[in-house]
Amino acid sequence: MKRTFAFTSMPVWLVLVLTLLMVPRTLLSDLGIIIAETPVYYFFALTPYAVWLGVAIFRKSEKPFSDFLVLGALYSLTLILIHQTLWNSGTSLGHQLPQSAIDFGARFDPPLRELAVRGYTIMISLAIGVGSGVVIGLIAAAARYIRPR
Repeated sequence: MKRTFAFTSMPVWLVLVLTLLMVPRTLLSDLGIIIAETPVYYFFALTPYAVWLGVAIFRKSEKPFSDFLVLGALYSLTLILIHQTLWNSGTSLGHQLPQSAIDFGARFDPPLRELAVRGYTIMISLAIGVGSGVVIGLIAAAARYIRPR
């Protein structure tokens, strides 16, 4: 019997692989190793989504939307963990806070500023991860009904 990941019809190994595909871009970008808006950045940013799309379109699934909603939530967790962990290390590893988070935090008094900036980055990470899962989950659900049975 194949063991599936909670709330999905995907094997545990597939969920882990698809989630971990998203980690290199986040890590390399946060460390300043790859620069946004460059071909290398786009390769690391778009290749995992292309793999997700391939799985969404070609893999038969009992729960296509749920599969990718869970993947999106896991992707959010990787974003949050990487951003917050590197934040704790400061700029010594090359990590820089997003300007939008700094601008948001500037609206608050100093005692709440760091909490506001951390909360902002967490919410953005959730929106990116879960939003990605929803979009690709909708594509997977459509593929399930379009694909010949």
